Amino acid sequence: MAAVMDSLTQTITPQLTKQIGEMLGMDDSQVTQGINIAAPLVLAALGNKVSTAKGADEVLGSLKHNVANPVDAAVNGESDALLQKLFGIGAPKAASWIENTIGIRIAPLLPFAAPLVMRALQNETKSQALDSAGLTALLKKENETYASAQPQLASEINAALDASANVNERAARLRAQFTDAEWNTLATTPALAGYAVMMSSLSGPVGINKEMAALLEAMVDYGSAAEPDSLVGIVSREVTTPEQITALGANRENALNLTRDACLEALRILTEKETHAETLAYKAFVVNVATRVASAAIDGGVMSIGGKPITEEEQMTLDLIAAALAYQP
Repeated sequence: MAAVMDSLTQTITPQLTKQIGEMLGMDDSQVTQGINIAAPLVLAALGNKVSTAKGADEVLGSLKHNVANPVDAAVNGESDALLQKLFGIGAPKAASWIENTIGIRIAPLLPFAAPLVMRALQNETKSQALDSAGLTALLKKENETYASAQPQLASEINAALDASANVNERAARLRAQFTDAEWNTLATTPALAGYAVMMSSLSGPVGINKEMAALLEAMVDYGSAAEPDSLVGIVSREVTTPEQITALGANRENALNLTRDACLEALRILTEKETHAETLAYKAFVVNVATRVASAAIDGGVMSIGGKPITEEEQMTLDLIAAALAYQP
C-alpha cells in the first residue's frame, strides 16, 4: 500500500485541479496527468535525499513545520526553495527529461507537486510518529511500490534524477574553475551593470522602482533561458534581491567606474578560463540585462509624454559596458 501517494491523491480535488489549470493555462486533464508524474518524481527525489542520515534529518525537520498549501507555496517561493533542496539546480533538466521521453508536461507543475507530496508525507509521518529511520523506510517502501506498479515510468523517473544529478555535478566543476574573488566578480557584474544604468539617468521613485524590477526580472528571464549548468544559468541566480544589489555599494557617483572595472575584470577572467561560447553568452547576458533596465522607464517629457525610453546618458552607459566587455552583438 502506497500511503503517501494515496493520501496525496485524495487531496487533489477537482477544485484544486481547476485552480492550478487556470493559473498555468492548462486544462484539467493536463494538470492531472502532469501531477501524476511530477508527484512520483518528487517522491523519488525525497527518497534520494533521505539516503544519508543528514538528508533524512533535514527532511524530517522540514516536516515538523507547517507546509503551505500548493497554490500558496508555488506563489510565495516556498516551492522553489523545496525544489532547490531536492534537485539543486537540476529540476528543469529532470522535468525536460520526463517531457521528452514520456511526452507529459510537468515543469510548471513541479512547484505544486512538491508541497502536495510534502503535506501528504507530513500527515503520514505524524500519524505513524516516525523518526528519521522510519521516514527513510517509508519513502523506500513508497518508491518500491510505485516501481512495482509502474516499472516503465519509474525507470524514466530514475533516469530524470540521474540527469538532474549530472547538471549539478557539471555546475560544481564550472564553479571550481574560479577563485572566490573571481566568482564574486562574475556574479555581481550583471547587477552592477543594470544598477549603473539606473544611476546614469534617475527616473524618479516610480521609474527607479520599475527599473529595479526590470533588473531582477531580466536576471531571472535570461538566466532561465540558459542551460542551468551554464555560466549564465549559474550566475543569474547569485544576485536576486534589491538588498543584494544595494549591498554592492554602488551609487550615482561611483556606479559607472565600478561597473567599468568589473566588466574589464570579468573579461580578463573569462578570457583566461572560459570557452568562447560561454564568454560570448556571458557578455550578451550583461548587456541585455542593462538594456532591459534602460528600457524600463520613460525619462523626460511631461507626465512621461515626450520622454525617451533610453536617454542619452543611459545609452552612453550601455556603450561603456559593451566596450569594457569587448562585446559586439
